[in-house]
Amino acid sequence: MNGQAVWARIQSFGAFVFTIIVLAGVALLLFLPLFFRSSSMQSEVWKLDQEIAKQEKLEKQQRTEVEALKTDAAFVERTARNKLNLARPNETIFRFEPAPVSVASTQPCR
Repeated sequence: MNGQAVWARIQSFGAFVFTIIVLAGVALLLFLPLFFRSSSMQSEVWKLDQEIAKQEKLEKQQRTEVEALKTDAAFVERTARNKLNLARPNETIFRFEPAPVSVASTQPCR
C-alpha cells in the first residue's frame, strides 16, 4: 500500500468515527431529557404508591372502627367517654392537665 491509500483509509475511518460521535451526541440530546423525565415520573409513582398504602391502612382502621361501633356496645361507650367526654348519670369526670413547665425549673442549678 502506498501512502495515499493509507491516508484515504485513515480519512474514511476518521469520517466514520466522527459520524458515530455526532449520532451519539444527537441521541444523547434527544433521550437524556426523556430519561430524566422517566426518572422523575418513577419517583412520583413511588410517592403515590406510599400514599395509597397509607390511605388503605387508614381505611381499614376506619372500617374496623365503624364495624365495632355497629356491633360492640362496650366500644361505643368507651368511644363516647373518650372522644365526646360523656359520662353516666351521677358520674363525675376528673381531668388532670400536665403541670406547666416554667423557665426557671428547666435551667440547671448552680
